[in-house]
Amino acid sequence: MVAPTVDELTEDIEDAQAAELPDQISGDKLTLHYIANRIWATEVHYCYQLLEDTLETLDILKAEGTYLDALVAHALPAGRLLGSKASGEVTFLADYAPAADITIPAGTRMYSLPELSTDKIWYKTTVEATLAAGETEVTVAVEAEERGIAGNIANYTIIQHEGYIAGISGCENRLDITGGTVDESDDELRQRYWDAIIAPGRATTLMIERSLADLADVKEVKIVNYGFGDMGIVVDYSGGIAEVSDDIVDCIEENIGGGVQARGCLGASIVGATAVVTTNDAYGGTIWVRPRVHIGTEDTFTMTYLDMDGATQTASITIPAGTHCGDMVAATMVSEASRAKKILTVTPSGNNSYDILIGMGISGRLYNLPELIDVDISAHIYQTDTPETGLLANIEASLEAFIDSLMIGERIEFSDIQRFMFNEFDPDAEDNIGRAFIGIDEISDITISTVDATITQVGERLTIEEDSRFEPGTITVALGA
Repeated sequence: MVAPTVDELTEDIEDAQAAELPDQISGDKLTLHYIANRIWATEVHYCYQLLEDTLETLDILKAEGTYLDALVAHALPAGRLLGSKASGEVTFLADYAPAADITIPAGTRMYSLPELSTDKIWYKTTVEATLAAGETEVTVAVEAEERGIAGNIANYTIIQHEGYIAGISGCENRLDITGGTVDESDDELRQRYWDAIIAPGRATTLMIERSLADLADVKEVKIVNYGFGDMGIVVDYSGGIAEVSDDIVDCIEENIGGGVQARGCLGASIVGATAVVTTNDAYGGTIWVRPRVHIGTEDTFTMTYLDMDGATQTASITIPAGTHCGDMVAATMVSEASRAKKILTVTPSGNNSYDILIGMGISGRLYNLPELIDVDISAHIYQTDTPETGLLANIEASLEAFIDSLMIGERIEFSDIQRFMFNEFDPDAEDNIGRAFIGIDEISDITISTVDATITQVGERLTIEEDSRFEPGTITVALGA
């Protein structure tokens, strides 16, 4: 609803009266009826505006501040996530060592004065401190009085403490004061409300993806739905594969739907005496075996796998009697630290059917890191007479930034590389196309290659598996001969 303006309301009233009173001229601003109608129009406009504002406070998409807090309270009883107060340490100083202890009370205030500002940022001590007799300084914990990033300050920017403390000449923060964060924004609160109300009933995938992406060490998440209750979870996790991430496993456990398994990478399948090894490979993980049928009696078999060093290793598996269909069992690998990239061969017992899986995690809650595929670029250009300083290095940096921005499973078009040789890659610009480089007369040639493929002309592209991601390899831009 859009409230009509005062002018529009006045015109409507004037026209309505003129229709009933033939001698009255509509819109005559020098008449009493026009002035009276203008006053009425102003009051009606105010009512419209009040109604519009009230409706907005009841709309989850438009409400702000405390109105939004009230609307989401039924789903998020803990309310808006509050930011943190900056904290650190302040050292109180004495010009002369006192003969007796000096007490600095908890709650003692001090302030910093930001550059070009007259608004003080206040801090206070969180504990009582004592400057011992014979000493000239004591360090005490402090925190900002207000939440937010304004409390994050550099060292030696606290100026003075409030009030007089006998024997204390001043104070200073010798280290940065950090940790202040802002309160959850309205948009973030709305998104969390969506996650709490709508997403759980519609998409396990959405919840897992968002929850994993919120973890501190996770850069990107991709979920692949394989059907029949199986999904693949690819997590760009900085912690690597030396250890299982409890945070990732817990997050999957909390958000995955009933009857759904995160299976990892399918390396091979067994049906009776026949084993079929897939072409799938993984960044690296432990080996798991998942029965496709109920296992009545203990079953044992072996397999070989490619480890992280490219060596062939042997793993064995014993499936206990009574193992249910779908219950994953970890294989015994050459060592606890060993990780498999690919299943090479399987020697089945001939009795049952299984899936051979690779991933990090626990039974039914496996994840993989993306395989990283190096992209090498070799290009030659001809310069104009007045190129910008560092042109070749700037182009190389642009190409590296573009490749580094690619998502898991995203391909590379030859034309993209060409584009970001002419223009700087800028993640904040429209279509990421930044400023034009100065000094390129002509691009002589471009060769883009991975270990498996090479492209050299417009219309060609490098594709990648859904669990892989391109990363910058050797990028060289040189002058043409």
